[in-house]
Amino acid sequence: MSDRDVQNLLHRAEALMKTNWIHAVQLLIQAAEENPQDPRPLIALGDYYQRRQLYDKAVKSYQSALKLKPGDNQLKLIIGNTFFAQGEYQLAIVYYDQITDPHSDVRFNKALALAYLGRNRESIEIMKNLMSVIDNNPFIYFLLIEQLLRVEDYEAAQRYIARAEAKIGHHRHLLLLKGLTYARFQNWLLALNAFREYDRSGALIQTEHVLIYAECAVKCGAPALAIPPLERAIERNPYSMGLYEEIIRLLIQQKHTDKARHYMNEAKRFFPLLSPLLQLLQSRLGKLGG
Repeated sequence: MSDRDVQNLLHRAEALMKTNWIHAVQLLIQAAEENPQDPRPLIALGDYYQRRQLYDKAVKSYQSALKLKPGDNQLKLIIGNTFFAQGEYQLAIVYYDQITDPHSDVRFNKALALAYLGRNRESIEIMKNLMSVIDNNPFIYFLLIEQLLRVEDYEAAQRYIARAEAKIGHHRHLLLLKGLTYARFQNWLLALNAFREYDRSGALIQTEHVLIYAECAVKCGAPALAIPPLERAIERNPYSMGLYEEIIRLLIQQKHTDKARHYMNEAKRFFPLLSPLLQLLQSRLGKLGG
């Protein structure tokens, strides 16, 4: 098959993909078999599989194409990203590491893969080095600061938060990171203000972060401010026992026993076996009567 014939077949397969993708795939498989030294049908096949989220088949097609073009950095990146999409972070890194002179996106993807693998310090080093090339990308700052918090380097996290604010200005995700960092330093009021501003932005807060938010409100002597975010968190995630423990405890303290009983009943609905703390709170509610 001539080069022009292959190109025409690729265009035909592209058009067929919208109406009969299975036939398009069959055409590409046939083209790959008839042109074993041409990587283009294999790459197109991988692209189509990827669009259908058939990642295993996509990877096999790309890997076959890479054997024909072993120096193709773009193919290595595509294979790495396909493994990344599957959650195969270690395999993604294997291909990222094969790329010659990786650009910033490749380095960021590798740092993110390392973070997902729990290799936080390696991720941090890549991010720090990347900042010598790009220092105004918010996502680089976010990933770096998040990893610094995970390794409990709170002072460095605070420094990079300040640097991020100077470089990228106001960003709501920075408010969350500020809240978490200030809380670690027990600067409860600053942490609470950051969490409240982040909350007002309409952003969803993870359960573990809501509990820190609530702790900040309590430490500032404003436990009532902890109730609304806890309620919203329970609505989003009714399977977190820690949320029920905290909201029921606070509602009892504030003498909102009816509301506390409501959440206790909700907890019993989702958890046949209550935690020791919830059992204690249930006993306390029983003694309060009503």
